[in-house]
Amino acid sequence: MKFTLWPFSRRRHAQSEKVRVRARFIRTDRLGGGELRLSSLLCRLGRAPDNELCFDNDSVSGYHAEVYHLPDGTFQICDLDSTNGTWVNGQRVHAQLLRNGDVVELGEVRLHFRTSDP
Repeated sequence: MKFTLWPFSRRRHAQSEKVRVRARFIRTDRLGGGELRLSSLLCRLGRAPDNELCFDNDSVSGYHAEVYHLPDGTFQICDLDSTNGTWVNGQRVHAQLLRNGDVVELGEVRLHFRTSDP
């Protein structure tokens, strides 16, 4: 499956260096969930330990979703055919541009997306 909005591929990005990305998720499904900063142009989320953002929760797939920082400064989340789906503001999505304040759910994990001004 290939999406036209995906400007990066895992192969090409795997060797790119970390860049300063001004976005984060705030985890709100549990006490002390904390702030999870996006640290690269392509950030993979899931239960497997080699994800950039790893969640120890059985409702999250091993490789659940990816967040892309697009060249125009926007962010896009793409579901990786996860078992429980990726939800943005209560709607199941396969690929969706994220806006400041969006609520993202990966299984039972709830995240609030926040961006910062440059």
